[in-house]
Amino acid sequence: MRLLFLMLLLFALLSQMNAASVTFTTSQTFIVPNGVNSVKVLVIGGGGGGANGHQGGGGAGYLATGVFTVTSGQSISVVVGQGGHGGLENASNTIAGLTAGTASSFGSYLSAGGGLVVTGINQTGNNGSSGGGGSGNGGYGAAGGMGGSNGYSATYAGGIGQGSYISLLTAFTENSITAGSGGAGGQSSHGGGGGGGGILINGLGISGQNGAMSWSGKGGIGYGGGGGGGGYNGGNRVAGGNGASGLVYIEYSAPVPEPSTWLLFSLTMIFLFFFLKK
Repeated sequence: MRLLFLMLLLFALLSQMNAASVTFTTSQTFIVPNGVNSVKVLVIGGGGGGANGHQGGGGAGYLATGVFTVTSGQSISVVVGQGGHGGLENASNTIAGLTAGTASSFGSYLSAGGGLVVTGINQTGNNGSSGGGGSGNGGYGAAGGMGGSNGYSATYAGGIGQGSYISLLTAFTENSITAGSGGAGGQSSHGGGGGGGGILINGLGISGQNGAMSWSGKGGIGYGGGGGGGGYNGGNRVAGGNGASGLVYIEYSAPVPEPSTWLLFSLTMIFLFFFLKK
């Protein structure tokens, strides 16, 4: 009876070992492991750059999730979106060198666009999964949003977020996936907006860059975070920060133990049989 109990216990423990996750921070190819026929996937695009001068912070990369049927041994292209470039310092009140983030994707199954950027002066913060903060024209800038919310408003409104995605994150169980905070608004006479917040895995991740000065808008926290707006305090319009690159995250579990696990189980049982027989 004792041997039977140990066999059942070991079998249960070994079967649980096949649950796994893979995090892609660069573009690669995902080979579906043996025995896997379903995957849960999260993608977030690269964050938009923060504008130069007293303009909005970059929007965070858009976020999407899904569960998909796959085939063992299948090769799936994984593309990780890049963060956009922050606006360049210049003497005139114009946007220069500012680019949006690029999309992340999991083959043809799932994709999410990059965070957006403003196209001209005196506009709202930039749109994204979480909006970039609005800028101040004669006051401080505002913080970026987080978890799908809009960016906060100052003189100009914050960017529009995609709506709360917190419930989507709870579907993933192998690691703790949480929303990163939006970057703080700039603290100058004409403050740039903070970047929209991205996502963190087990509390860790990269972030959007801050604007060029200590008083500039701050980058959004997490993968896909938007860059902080540069701001203006007399002189040139200060450069904004780059957005953070995105992420592709995958979870899966094999429906039965893989061959290596069966081998380990068999050897363990043989050992226990002879050990308990003594």
